[in-house]
Amino acid sequence: MDKQKSHVVIVLSAALLLGIAMVANRWKSSLSALGPVPQAMNKPAMGPVSRDAFLSVLFEDIKPPIHIGRILALDAKNAAEDSLQAVIQWAMEAGIEPLAIMAEADLAEKNPTRDNLTAAARNLVFGGAQYHDIPMVSNYLFQRGKTFIDKGLAMDSTNVPLRNAWITYLSEYENEPMKFLSVLRPTLAIDSNNIETHFIHLNLLRKSSQWKKAIAKCEKLISLQPQNPVWLFQTSEIYGYMGDSLNAKTYLELAKKAQKQQAIKP
Repeated sequence: MDKQKSHVVIVLSAALLLGIAMVANRWKSSLSALGPVPQAMNKPAMGPVSRDAFLSVLFEDIKPPIHIGRILALDAKNAAEDSLQAVIQWAMEAGIEPLAIMAEADLAEKNPTRDNLTAAARNLVFGGAQYHDIPMVSNYLFQRGKTFIDKGLAMDSTNVPLRNAWITYLSEYENEPMKFLSVLRPTLAIDSNNIETHFIHLNLLRKSSQWKKAIAKCEKLISLQPQNPVWLFQTSEIYGYMGDSLNAKTYLELAKKAQKQQAIKP
């Protein structure tokens, strides 16, 4: 179970960072070609999405094997752990990550430790953000993720990875800036150097075109990880959106240099 859980967490963490990993490619075009960053396009949250509705969307174009179908037909509480692990394995092999996320959450409910609840909540919420273009899937993941956030925070309200999932839920699902800030500030008070918390905040600042604040956030991230080219590329791009071509080019060169240095490290 731990191996499968790590697999899902790694996949979703990579998906969360995909946006910043693509920054370097944007600089293949000239600075003058840069347009404004699109504003956040959060769709209004829909009503409660049932498990059956969620599964129906997942299996519109692909049908599960009979043995997987039989497991999914059971009430999750009655499914054996090895059966849920079989669902996770098949889902990952079939490329149906939301199904693996659901089954991982089912497993976490059978053994609701702090770590299990945290991992399940993060998978669900970050999965909801990843699949925003499939509303039924996204909303189910977000909605179920919130239940795990609540359970986990009841155990430990200072759990920063879990609070980061909560911040993401508020910003990406509820689209509530004030609620988002009310959770962000105490989270940074708990750990002012948490890279993920600052990164989530940076994304929100970018979406709302708060460029000066975004630059300040980039500077914070650079101070925490001076040799990470991602933050340098981010800073370069934001200066480009601000029309400051001098700083944009300066940080671009710094980013390229840092990227080369990382490439030659053993």
